[in-house]
Amino acid sequence: MNKILILVIIIAFSAGNAHAKELKSLVNLKGYWKFSIGDDPQWASPDYNDSKWTKVFVPQSWEQNGFQNYNGYAWYRKNFTITPPKSAQYVYLNMGNIDDADEVYVNGRLVGASGQMGPLAQTAHGIPRMYPVPGNILNKEGSNLIAVRVFDDYNDGGITGGEINISFDSDQFKMTVDLSGYWDFESSRQVDKSNRKVITYREGKIFVPGFWEARGYNQLDGRAVYTKAFTYPANLSTRDQVLFAGVIDDVDEVYLNGEKIGSSSQLRRKNRRYSYVSDNYILRAYDIPDHLLNRGGENTIEIMVRDHTGPGGIYDGPIGITDRETASPIINKSMKDNRNSFQKFLDYWFD
Repeated sequence: MNKILILVIIIAFSAGNAHAKELKSLVNLKGYWKFSIGDDPQWASPDYNDSKWTKVFVPQSWEQNGFQNYNGYAWYRKNFTITPPKSAQYVYLNMGNIDDADEVYVNGRLVGASGQMGPLAQTAHGIPRMYPVPGNILNKEGSNLIAVRVFDDYNDGGITGGEINISFDSDQFKMTVDLSGYWDFESSRQVDKSNRKVITYREGKIFVPGFWEARGYNQLDGRAVYTKAFTYPANLSTRDQVLFAGVIDDVDEVYLNGEKIGSSSQLRRKNRRYSYVSDNYILRAYDIPDHLLNRGGENTIEIMVRDHTGPGGIYDGPIGITDRETASPIINKSMKDNRNSFQKFLDYWFD
């Protein structure tokens, strides 16, 4: 195998693992789940008796679990217990990659959907599923149920790979002003009808962070605009503040109260360590000019995002404002994690 081919393989591998998130796993969901082919809305209910269902390993395609050449509907079910952080309004359910389309229920409530079910199926197999789960629907004293409805159009089907867990972002708790949650959202596409039933859906808004395809905007490429109005606390200083705009696929321009404060291209010019990774793996951290924040009053952030192909949007955190002292370790860790695997490869082959 020549060096160029190896380089291509390493780049492809690094692209899927470059952003090392500060996600803390609360519940590991890898392992055996109850499984049945077919389709019945009752299977979303925690009260349904699934004792006669088959057990399959997740994540693996259902073909790998013995259901060869099956295309169509199937369901997965798994019980879990959880003790979420007291300050977390939401936790994140990571369901990895699902081939082709899915609806995910927690305790009978639809928390996320991606792709489109048959007969006019639309695949979302390459989109990592990360769905916000409101803390108030979780049973913190006993058992909870996840039920996953899957439609596979052809070839392999099911929960095929990726992270399968419930987690929270510890860096998000370091934000003095938490900007995760609902943002106004404008794009060239309307949200899919199935997503209007998701409990976190709100008309004209999108939940951040998360790929916009996992929020109901399937196959959206091109430009979209996120807008967030917030009050900056009167008792906080406006000096040496940093805006974290998350990890964005692919490029962005960020405005605060009408003034441009940064873009992905500026980050690359400013710091050479970003030259080893593509735009869609850079944690956006922008210095806020001291005069710009309105203390005790309303402020507005506008983030213009352009996605070239594949999944897009503000897909990972942290999202918020904090001081430079708190921000620096988060930024440095992000740059180090993004650079490590690719730089080690370059050092090995070209030093």
